[in-house]
Order: sequence, then structure tokens, then C-alpha cells
Amino acid sequence: MKSPSVLTRNIQAARKSFQPLFGTLEITQKCNLRCKHCYNFDRSTPYASQNELTLNEIYKALDALADLGVLSLNISGGEPLLHPDLFDILDYAQSHHFHLRIKSNGTLITKDLAKKLRTHGVKEIDISLYGANEDSYISFSQKKGFSKTIQSIRFCKEAGLPVNTSIILHRGNYTELAEMIRILEEIGVQYFVSDEITDRYDGTEAKTDLALQEEDYLILLKGPHRHFFAHENADKNVMCGCAKSVIGIDAHGEVYPCIGAPLPCGNIRHQELRKIWDESPTLKRIRALEFKDFDECSKCSLITKCSRSSGSAYINTKKYTGCDPTALTYARARSKSEP
Repeated sequence: MKSPSVLTRNIQAARKSFQPLFGTLEITQKCNLRCKHCYNFDRSTPYASQNELTLNEIYKALDALADLGVLSLNISGGEPLLHPDLFDILDYAQSHHFHLRIKSNGTLITKDLAKKLRTHGVKEIDISLYGANEDSYISFSQKKGFSKTIQSIRFCKEAGLPVNTSIILHRGNYTELAEMIRILEEIGVQYFVSDEITDRYDGTEAKTDLALQEEDYLILLKGPHRHFFAHENADKNVMCGCAKSVIGIDAHGEVYPCIGAPLPCGNIRHQELRKIWDESPTLKRIRALEFKDFDECSKCSLITKCSRSSGSAYINTKKYTGCDPTALTYARARSKSEP
């Protein structure tokens, strides 16, 4: 059996000692698109950005994340490129020597901006791709964006800024997967496929007509890109790095076990981040969870085919240890697709 890499061993050790290595900081929830799947809130309604963290509060958050020992920091949103003080924030983050990433929809990146991001310390950029043409973009994000996104990916590559492209797959575009992959391989950038469509943090439902259904998943499992959807969970793993090696802070200062698991643990406006990390009852409860505490999952015959995310389970069911119905649908499809 191949021994785990040094990085894997260090991540495993961090989880055991509750050392956050990976952080996400939302600097704004403003966005220039109105994507139907947005996990923040229903983008069809106007967004007022009052009460978002000030620039000085963002600086204090960066100080606190560095003090905790975070090594890799993802600057997120909304669309972080819309923040008026973005480059001041990047410079301040760079002074702490984070491995700095930005998550963007890509539609605002010009050739000069791509170069500037790299100059200001960004090591990687994560860009979402919502379809293979403008019709897909308009249907999903309510605006044109395909051509701009593809161009931005090219600009980043030309600037020497590594690009990780996230193909956001849903019912409206999964038949375009092969074309999206062809385009990205032609450009020569890394990509992965995300099939997670969840409800929103504000409680409104986003996924009913967007998430892939069992019949869609079965088609993908029979296709040429099956490896993105096949999943073996032989260890029956139901837990991740939430609250252990991962931490998230939203644009209003709320601290989460992970930006994808919006369980409020405290707010940096009222408490020191280290105190929240060390003493939050919510974080302690997550860290103390055992396999048996995931009652539905531990008894499920499909667990070895399941790729559940506790964050998605919580968003969709309000139960961190619960069964995510979407993950169950995908596990059922994997089971049926076996010879």
C-alpha cells in the first residue's frame, strides 16, 4: 500500500490537533451576476451591503487568521473583485505570507488585472464555469458571461497565474460537460467538476429544479467522464476537516466551521477569533462527533457509494449529521450503475 504524502500526513495531524490550515474570508457578498444556485441568498432580490466588514475589520481578521496558523487563505465573496479595497487587502494578506487564492466568477478579469493579481501576491485563482455558451450563462446567471469567463481564464494563464476552473454542473448544462472540458483542455488549465447545488444560507430553496436527478447522474456515470462521478467510500467516511483544519469567516464577521457549513460559532466583532476557535460550543460539538452520531449514514447500505458533505447536509436539512438527500440520490445512482 502506498504511504500517504507529507502533505496528507500533515493535514491528518492538523485535524487531530485542531490546527486550522485552510481558511476562507469573504470580503463582500456583492456580485455582478445573479446565479440561480448562489448559496448566499436569492440573487433575484436587490442586495444592500450594509454591515459588511470594514477594511480595518478585514485587516484584523487577517491578523487573527495568521495568528491561528492558517497557511492557505481563500479570498471569496460574492465577487471579491468588486471590493473597492481589494488590492490593499491582498497586500496586507501578502504581508502574512499566506498561500493566497481568490475565488471569482471570472467575468471582470482583464489582461492587466490578471497581471496585477499576481503582482499583489495571489498564488492561484479559482474560476467558476457555468456552461459552454452564452445561452447557458444567461439561463443560469441572468447575464452574458461565457466569453468573458473564457477570456479571463486565458488572461490568467498568460499572466502566469495558475487557474483552477470549477465546472458547476446542474440540470441545465450537464449535457454540455464534454464541450466545457474540451475548451478548458485546449486552453491548458486545471479543472474539476462540482455537482453540489444546495439551498441557500438565508433559508430559501435554490436546488429543486437545478440539482441533478438520478436519471441525469446515471447518464453521466455511463459517459466518457465517469471518473468525475464514480465514488468509492470504502472507509465509510462521513466527516471532513470542518472545525478541525478548516475555518471560514463571512462578510459580516460570522465564524463558521467551514465557509460551506454555515453554523454560526461566534462573530469576530464581538469575540477574539482565537477564543471562538478554542471555546465555541458548536466547534467543540463537531470535533467530538463519532461515526455513530451520524445515525442515518452509519446505518445506510449506500454509504460506501456516498460522497456526503456535512455542510451541504446542514444547509439542506438543518442537521449537520443528517442525510443529504442529494448525496443519497447520487449514491443510489452509483449503486445502480455498477455492472
